[in-house]
Amino acid sequence: MRAAIFLLTACSVSNPSASRPEPLAPLPGPGPVETQRFRDAETCGQCHLADETTPVLHDGTGANVAPVLLWRSSLMALAARDPYYLAVFAEELAKAPANKDSIETLCTRCHSPAASEELASSHQHITFDDLTASTAPEALLARGGVTCTLCHQIEPGNLGEESSFSGGFKTGYQRKIYGRYLNPVTDPMQLIVNYTPTLGTHIEDSGLCATCHTVMVGDVLEQATYLEWRSSTYAPMQPCQSCHVPTVDSANHAISTQISRFPQGLGVRQPVGKHVFVGGNSYVLSLLADAVDWSGANIPAAELTASAARDDEHLRTAARLSVADVHREGTTLVVTVRVENKTGHKLPTGYPSRRMWLHVTAGSFESGEDPAPGQPHRDTISSAGEAQVWEAVLVDASGKPTHRALDAKRYGKDDRILPAGFAPSTADRVRTNPVGTDGDPSFVAGRDDVTYRIDGVAVGAQITIELLFESTHMDIVEAIDSSNTPAATRFVDMARAHPITPVVMATLSASAP
Repeated sequence: MRAAIFLLTACSVSNPSASRPEPLAPLPGPGPVETQRFRDAETCGQCHLADETTPVLHDGTGANVAPVLLWRSSLMALAARDPYYLAVFAEELAKAPANKDSIETLCTRCHSPAASEELASSHQHITFDDLTASTAPEALLARGGVTCTLCHQIEPGNLGEESSFSGGFKTGYQRKIYGRYLNPVTDPMQLIVNYTPTLGTHIEDSGLCATCHTVMVGDVLEQATYLEWRSSTYAPMQPCQSCHVPTVDSANHAISTQISRFPQGLGVRQPVGKHVFVGGNSYVLSLLADAVDWSGANIPAAELTASAARDDEHLRTAARLSVADVHREGTTLVVTVRVENKTGHKLPTGYPSRRMWLHVTAGSFESGEDPAPGQPHRDTISSAGEAQVWEAVLVDASGKPTHRALDAKRYGKDDRILPAGFAPSTADRVRTNPVGTDGDPSFVAGRDDVTYRIDGVAVGAQITIELLFESTHMDIVEAIDSSNTPAATRFVDMARAHPITPVVMATLSASAP
């Protein structure tokens, strides 16, 4: 039976004018849990976790590719322990306490999907207090994030369809664990955890990812990564998993190994996907590495730091930076910078607080050192106060920018670089077309050009160009602080102690003619 639902404490919905509350207490740690359909990931680790003394579950370079090891330091595993998520979750509750049940149901569906799915059958949901304080079985399952037995039990029936979006995945009660391999050995898993390994090629389908990476919140499509992908040249030959669960090692060879430590003598499989789930999440992973005692996840800081580094390395493959043209018009230096999107979705994609921009210097000229909020889309830049920032900006009913999805009515700006071949269907065009790029002929599928017109640059002066990325910025951090919740205090204190440093995605230099 489900434990009683706890009401939010008064401090969780405190008046913004009150004194700043104490930070959210440390989160409870993991523990064994089994429900009708789900198990904790630590149980999966009995067979799918390997140390350095175990020859299996290592690739040809010797790197450990054990699924549970790589997954547990990703933001998929830490989705329910993410301090940024918890701060925004608490903020939404504080702003609209009358909508508590619907907000909690929405905000836990994809961050705590196994617990959400288990409770949905009895018309219940995980509460914020369950997630942050309870040690009941459903809370243990919830804090496990996007866990093994959730993803590998999703049924294929509605994947890629509208009904699957916004957490519309479906799991059965047959305790089937879907995987990519023919003729799986079933006895060990049936005996140890009462699951049956089953061939399910949909585990490699982007539609699986679409269930939680296509998110409608009220009037706004908050995330449309899958819709962007299916409108690109990457569909259907390169699914999400090909980049985010790669099957090659650092030498670009297909990974071939046993996928479990038990039983001994289990046959080698190829290819094996690395459950790294890389993305643009290094900043939050770095915050969690600083706060291992608070997070309660029992993940060593070194693993989290390594996971953050993988994310940064992944970002450095996302774009190509080049100088499309450089010449002079009288005393004016004209430099056209081209940024090509090498991903299968908009760049950047995902949660709307993400932004990418150009930092350009030439002589005494500098653009984009730390761009102020509210920059319009720019095709041409002629002063240091101007910068090109690619981002999606939500606005409320009055047209004012907001980071809160439940307060948003539309996008006031969405000039994120389109993927190659971007050709959305009629339905997807309404939801994914850019906003604010009219009049820029160089903003096309797969790339955008930005032209800098700079006076006073000497012949031979060095031109330096950086493409930078942030998953969020301090204006949003400070806005969250004003919500006056313990979760906000915790996140903001963490962010102030570990200032946001942009990730350098690409660099180049040239000499002024």
